[in-house]
Amino acid sequence: MTNNRFIIIGRSTCEFCSYAVDYCLAKGFDYIFLDYNEQRDILDSYKDFHNQGTVPIILANDLETGYTKKVGGYTDLLDLTKTEKKEKDDRKKKK
Repeated sequence: MTNNRFIIIGRSTCEFCSYAVDYCLAKGFDYIFLDYNEQRDILDSYKDFHNQGTVPIILANDLETGYTKKVGGYTDLLDLTKTEKKEKDDRKKKK
């Protein structure tokens, strides 16, 4: 997770967008919030491109390689970070 920056695409008026930002802040994750509250046409283009009908649209950007992958929405972010933490903890136990 330390090499990832999360890109959160959404609206400042969106409850789950705010949850995603607050979660990243609380966990100390690097993130960028792209607020398209006043530019719905651009937001709709993101939704179409990422084949996701709701916001937030969350991407994980590897800061070392530049590789960017779609995480999904808020609950997908929670699932990803919990899974990665569990995998990291399991690797530590095996050492």
